Amino acid sequence: PSPNPGEIVNLTNLPSDQGLFVLALEEGATTHLFAYHPQYLALTRLTAGEWDDITPALSPDHTRLAYASNRNGQWDIYVIKIETGDVSRITNTPTYDANPSWSPDGLWMAYETYIDDNLEIVIQSLSDQSVPIRLTYDPGADYAPAWSPQGRQIAFASMRSGENEKGLADLDKVEDRFHNL
Repeated sequence: PSPNPGEIVNLTNLPSDQGLFVLALEEGATTHLFAYHPQYLALTRLTAGEWDDITPALSPDHTRLAYASNRNGQWDIYVIKIETGDVSRITNTPTYDANPSWSPDGLWMAYETYIDDNLEIVIQSLSDQSVPIRLTYDPGADYAPAWSPQGRQIAFASMRSGENEKGLADLDKVEDRFHNL
């Protein structure tokens, strides 16, 4: 089924086991979110509108979907409560915010954003409106964060050496926090 613009299809009746894919697909002039499960759900449109929705990430408990959207003229992070379709705007910056990644407990989100004309990674509490915590400070672009299953490390893509590489930030350390993988 196709949702009305801004609506999302209810995914809460699907089994919460592995196998559910949520992806962004380009359709003509826009990109929107779709879901697919090989046993339970045909490719199904989740979002629609005259804007782009990209980089989806399901919460660990599969009750929320984070993604980047330019629905308000700038790229910000949004979260949809899957059961109700309620949309919350997580960021409201004039810069590009995308690639959200949930902490394993669902209380924090890491994402990429432009700071000082450079792509960096920040961590945002989802329980309050505090200022995001800047994780990276390197002149090379750092992007595409992914939390470790234990929630104490964040892997990310980086251009620190001038070439594509993978890095790891250990959140329990202040010195020697970053490691090139």
